[in-house]
Amino acid sequence: ALTKDSAPQGGVCSVLGEPDLECYRMSQEVTMIRRRDGGMFPFGAHPLGSTLMLVPNHSCLSAACFGVYHIVNEAPEKLGAESDVTAIWKSFRGW
Repeated sequence: ALTKDSAPQGGVCSVLGEPDLECYRMSQEVTMIRRRDGGMFPFGAHPLGSTLMLVPNHSCLSAACFGVYHIVNEAPEKLGAESDVTAIWKSFRGW
């Protein structure tokens, strides 16, 4: 879950490890991604059906969707489904 709130640096999220890509439009569960320079999307590196990791700029709505957070201690460029969980934080609600 991402928010449509943009960050001061622009955009609603970034694509992990892909500084040339940007998230430019969102609706429900769909995030539209394109090259920042307007060139062709790199389908060779990311064919249809690929998984891209999105990093939200603003996480209140994202965080509110989960009862726990899985904490990993890994460099951002190495994050993935195989990352080791080092802690689990329970979410706080009700402020």
